[in-house]
Amino acid sequence: MPHASVVFVFVDLHLHADGISSSDLETLAYFGLKAAVTCARDAGAGSADELRRHWDELVQNQTQRLKLAGIRPLVALALPPNRIPWHGVDDLLNRLPHYFDDPRVVALGELGLIDGTPREEDIFSRQLKLAARLRRPVIVHTPHREKLLRTKRLLALLQETALPPGSVLIDHVSEETFPLVRGFGCWAGLTLQPGGIEPKAAAALISRHGAERLVLTSDIGEGATDLLALPKAREALREAGLSEELSHRVLSEGPLAFLKSF
Repeated sequence: MPHASVVFVFVDLHLHADGISSSDLETLAYFGLKAAVTCARDAGAGSADELRRHWDELVQNQTQRLKLAGIRPLVALALPPNRIPWHGVDDLLNRLPHYFDDPRVVALGELGLIDGTPREEDIFSRQLKLAARLRRPVIVHTPHREKLLRTKRLLALLQETALPPGSVLIDHVSEETFPLVRGFGCWAGLTLQPGGIEPKAAAALISRHGAERLVLTSDIGEGATDLLALPKAREALREAGLSEELSHRVLSEGPLAFLKSF
């Protein structure tokens, strides 16, 4: 698909390139996606070796696919909460800092809590401390189930570390958790996908609260997705009477500022 000349530039802090076809990546680029962070995820990783191979796949192969599509490739790596390996966690956490020798690896993510078990909390806290030591931003997943409870616990664990809240993106926030996340000083990610927040609801939140520490994300490549989620969100912002400058802040300038927050 040929690339069109697009004035409006999108930057997506949360997608999964390994769950997207090459033609879909070209479509995203055609509609204005110029840079994207592909995040580590469950991806069927049941062992430490499988998760390490997943990291290598993102850095070595998925970055090339993004680049070929015309999208600047960026990567976030972490031990996702969905399926933490039972063995080899210490080795993974020791290996993780070396991946940041590659300038395309820009953040730890996605990490978070799903069930809120003591083991999940321990791995989450250890990665927060690692991010503080590496001086890298963090992309945090919040689940659909018990979102408010998990978000409160995430923030409590964050408060126990030296990681500044302004270097943490809490993604998949809801209208209920949004004030809590923003009040704590973290970045809030509004995910525009089925099961996430609707574009009109996102526009209403931005209209009421402004664009400070707020970004729109897609989570494309994880489950049912809408490739045009971000362009549709831009239209919703325009229809809500919000300025082009405000749209740029939440869809382009804000994401880049978050990556430079350390």
